[in-house]
Amino acid sequence: MNVPSVSCVLRSQTIVFLISVFAVPSAHADVRTSPIGPPIYIKATELDLGEKDDKWHGRYGVGLALVPEFAGSDGYALDIDLDLKLFWKNTFFFENGTLGVITFNNRIWRAGVMLRGVDGRRRRNLPVPLQGLGKVDVRLDGGAFVGMSLYKFYLTGEVFTDLSGVTSGQTFNLEGGYTKELSRKARLVPYVRLKWGSNAHMQSFFGVTSAQSAATGLTAFRAHAGLYESAIGAIFENDLGQHWRLGASANLGLLSGAASNSPITRSRYGSRGQYSLRVKLLKTF
Repeated sequence: MNVPSVSCVLRSQTIVFLISVFAVPSAHADVRTSPIGPPIYIKATELDLGEKDDKWHGRYGVGLALVPEFAGSDGYALDIDLDLKLFWKNTFFFENGTLGVITFNNRIWRAGVMLRGVDGRRRRNLPVPLQGLGKVDVRLDGGAFVGMSLYKFYLTGEVFTDLSGVTSGQTFNLEGGYTKELSRKARLVPYVRLKWGSNAHMQSFFGVTSAQSAATGLTAFRAHAGLYESAIGAIFENDLGQHWRLGASANLGLLSGAASNSPITRSRYGSRGQYSLRVKLLKTF
């Protein structure tokens, strides 16, 4: 009679473990829901895949990231920023909290499926008057991607759905960029990105329920689906030696739609402008 309950406990523990493993490198990921810059399945040349197609290879590093305290915040936190990218046989990859498999691959197009752990909203990052909004738990997303790279241009689309029931929402990211070779050792990658969220996703991060309204004094607000952020940014990388690299990036996002109209964003603690700055030291292998 206890078998179903034991099974449920084991299943829950497995999900929590997977989420924890995936989400460790991606704090505040509700604000920056995809890695800054070209995804690993697009910018594969930096890992010399053609020369190492039968082994694990990739890069790892550590640095600092200045990111918003929460989605729609006017305050910023300085985080330790871990970086980990792994590729195996040009098919399986892990990138900063995202585990993926390339199921279609030709010279220009790639497509596949992904799992990712995503940090939510931590109550301790909210200013005291807004702590009544409560936290949004870490979640596990499942999704798919389609990416195109042509010469030095790339375009990628990613769609995700929450598998853990935290938000029960969906998100879609569209990103395009260009790799500019500044010198033999230095590269600059400017990009643009659009983010879309479903009703459930938007309500989790930008909505205000009646209970939250009573706890914070904010006006109750129902956040609807739509395009919620447009962003521009750039990544700079400079090779320091055979296996060492310095990386830096800047991202400026502008909230729109329900995210812009949310009482959270329009409060004295909120802002439509969302920027992040990152710098890190990387080692490739």
